[in-house]
Amino acid sequence: MSVEKTGAQLFIGCLETAGIDTIYGVPGEENTDVMLAIEASDIRFVLTRHEQAAAFMASVYGRLTGRPAACLSTLGPGATNLLTGVADATLDFAPLVAITAQADRSRAFLSESHQVIDLEALFQPVTKASHTLTNASAMAGVIAQAVRLTTAPRPGAVHLSLPEDLAKQTVNHTPLPQPDTPDPLPAPQAVLAAIAQIKQASRPLIMAGNGVIRANASDMLTYLAESLNIPVATSFMASGILPKDHPLNLFCVGQPFRDHIDTALEDADLIIAIGFDPIEYPPQALTDGGRIPVVALNAAPLGADVGWSLGAEIIGGLGASLKAIAAGLDGHEWDLAPAAKQARAAMLDDLTTSRTNTDDTTFYAEDILRTVETTLTAQDTVFSGVGTHKMKVARSLIPKRAGQIIIANGLAGMGLALPGAIAAADLLRDKDGHVLAICGDGDVMMNIQDMETATRLGTPLTVMVWEDGGYGLIKAKQEDEADTHTPLAFGNPDWADLARAFAWHHLPVTRFGDLSDALANARAHDGPVLMTLQVRYDDPLRDRA
Repeated sequence: MSVEKTGAQLFIGCLETAGIDTIYGVPGEENTDVMLAIEASDIRFVLTRHEQAAAFMASVYGRLTGRPAACLSTLGPGATNLLTGVADATLDFAPLVAITAQADRSRAFLSESHQVIDLEALFQPVTKASHTLTNASAMAGVIAQAVRLTTAPRPGAVHLSLPEDLAKQTVNHTPLPQPDTPDPLPAPQAVLAAIAQIKQASRPLIMAGNGVIRANASDMLTYLAESLNIPVATSFMASGILPKDHPLNLFCVGQPFRDHIDTALEDADLIIAIGFDPIEYPPQALTDGGRIPVVALNAAPLGADVGWSLGAEIIGGLGASLKAIAAGLDGHEWDLAPAAKQARAAMLDDLTTSRTNTDDTTFYAEDILRTVETTLTAQDTVFSGVGTHKMKVARSLIPKRAGQIIIANGLAGMGLALPGAIAAADLLRDKDGHVLAICGDGDVMMNIQDMETATRLGTPLTVMVWEDGGYGLIKAKQEDEADTHTPLAFGNPDWADLARAFAWHHLPVTRFGDLSDALANARAHDGPVLMTLQVRYDDPLRDRA
């Protein structure tokens, strides 16, 4: 039997029924009824200091759990502040529900009204679905379908806007349960076509993307690669599927310069793209302008215009697709191509070559990351911000497990690492492992206000800031194209004062020989730690690639 309730209570009840257990956000006056409904529910609300940080936190929750969290804002500027983090979730295929308030329906669609913009239209391009709820009788169905969309193949964000008067209205409806949706099985004829294509290849190479991580298919991909002796390259977000010492690991694709892996890619006569999203790396570059044919395995079809020559395509759950391919190729084994062996050997040589001396006060990025790697356990989680440091992390920090390193890559928006690490540390606080965010001094300032959120939550984590005093990636791009650059240098705060202001522990590292101990001390600290150091990004080994 249905019981009378407010529209806000029905709204929150629908989210709770759909499995939402956490909402990050900054409420406004128009969210009052929604906030009271959250307070009376079992959903946890995490108050943040900026809506963008809330959206990044919800995005990270989705990446880590495979389930959507929600982020909440008021109407107008609160909603526009959410947008970057919501787009990040959609372009990196993380499930998320964005909730915004809206004005009374009596004025929401006037040509001009205070703080009113068309939020449904605003969020449409960066979500899988965007709805303004205008009818109480349709609310339960719209919410159930929207939340279901967040985890459908190739996950992403949805947006729901609740007008203030509908939130207050008395309604007489109940939430709808959400049935489980099993992964579709691959079509037998598609599997046979893929197997035939792979058999014809002499030098196949597996390109693993973030879809492998989302599908928890790393072990099955490893089995396939080992049973066929086919080398594996990964996107930034799929790094760690094979361990560093695995002879088939060719490491990451995606540097802005010609890297060792590029030689192995050009030598391949077939690329087996597994869970690869074209947004991770341009397919034209991956396939040498479309010259190298592709066998693609994905949970959902990709666009026809992605820019590669598709020899065969399997659509379905990756686990089932990989098992089918492995069974069909049982007994086949390829010789590892010399170009693949050479690329791996050259990369290992780079990864083991030191550049920084013990007493140096400015450290090469590669040596910082080698030191970080020695301190990592498989239970740790690492975040990278966006900037020059992101490219270094992707290439030179080799994870101990798949999914250990989270890099904002699809939208590549600056500012995710700090709030993302706060959300992860909060989410994982009862589990083993430590959370580390590696930020440039440009990236970290994008959401510095949410250092207070970490203090309030009491989350132990380490935020390592690499100082170089400018927007280095933009500078390098301008110099490559014009042999000069526009003014891109900036100043930084006094990091000790900043840490003290937010009640964080500050650990400056002024001598390279002290970095390992500093990382151990940060790990042992029972609260948030801000570690700062001076970095140099020039790479004397680059010309060897």
